[in-house]
Amino acid sequence: MGRLSDDLTILRSAVDKQGLRLPRVRGVRTRLANTKSSATDSHDTQATGGLAGAIARGEAARVQWIKDGLIVPGEQLARAWGLTRQALAPAAERGEVFAVKIGNRLYYPQAFLGMDREAVAAICRALGDLGGSEKLMFWMREHGALAGKSVAAALESGTALAKVERMAAAWARERGASRVAAAA
Repeated sequence: MGRLSDDLTILRSAVDKQGLRLPRVRGVRTRLANTKSSATDSHDTQATGGLAGAIARGEAARVQWIKDGLIVPGEQLARAWGLTRQALAPAAERGEVFAVKIGNRLYYPQAFLGMDREAVAAICRALGDLGGSEKLMFWMREHGALAGKSVAAALESGTALAKVERMAAAWARERGASRVAAAA
């Protein structure tokens, strides 16, 4: 729970630095010691808390990523890389890219748009079998080992790809990935 909270804080900071605003989501409501609440109050508490509330808040956050431009549709990434949208699916199966599914569509990190496909593939393979949201957090956050820069910004400023690959593999291992590619 601590790492997820830290990652969300870092994501919010990155979004704020870009001049974008994310809605502040309140935590799960705590139940009052006095349980004399009405049936309506009880229903409202259940709707905003628990698993259903967590799922709804997670989906709302992912939709906000789209609105903020942090992730882009597959068609946009395919155009930027000179591919067809259909070519992204086999690349994802090989672990060369990843997507975050929202509704019935796949979205990719906006950072991929200006990057070399081979560099993206090397880093994505190093992240192993982590989930798309965990991989997105790696790409979005500013890393101390990268002089406080995001992955894309660090590579653009001359950081060696091998260093980022090693960091990605370590990130994946730390989060319990069972399959992590050997980094250079």
